[in-house]
Amino acid sequence: MSSTDELTVASPTTELVEQTADSPSTLDYKALYEQSQQKLTRAVNTAREHREKAKRLDEIEAAQQTEAERATARATAAEQQLVGLRRTAVDAEIRAAATGWADPTDAPLYLDDRDRYIGEGGVIDTATIAADLTAVLTQRPHLARADGPRRPAPDPSQGQRPNGPSGITEQIREAEARGDWATAISLKNQRLSEQAREQP
Repeated sequence: MSSTDELTVASPTTELVEQTADSPSTLDYKALYEQSQQKLTRAVNTAREHREKAKRLDEIEAAQQTEAERATARATAAEQQLVGLRRTAVDAEIRAAATGWADPTDAPLYLDDRDRYIGEGGVIDTATIAADLTAVLTQRPHLARADGPRRPAPDPSQGQRPNGPSGITEQIREAEARGDWATAISLKNQRLSEQAREQP
């Protein structure tokens, strides 16, 4: 409300007094009614303006609050992502330090408190990880890698095949070169029986 509106609304008695001063015995009810209607209309209009301003202010506050809530949600999501990335980094360091383990991917399962490996500023303490892994291997020696040469796993695709085309032919040649005719004939019969099985 402006200061003039407040003065107008605040002084209805002065106007009434001015009107009644001309004719003290008769009151002009129609003029009083019109004056009160005008004042009422101005008050209603002022109330509408104030309501609209309050509504706009509420909308602005809601928009700001929503932005603050969005910022809080983004900060929470970023913090959760950071926790996940730290855990992944610590697990990677644990696997890298598990050189004496039979299966280094098992090492993170035995070290539970990963937060203690993250120092100030987010630096990962690899010395503590190595010490803890050594302690776990001392308690559970079955997790350690076996020392000594590793036996090769047989690969059937490597080497000579006894039933392969060059395998039997080569064996027949060797048997004939040695003069072992019985072995040569046996290998030839074996080759013929395999060829007969392959034909429909």
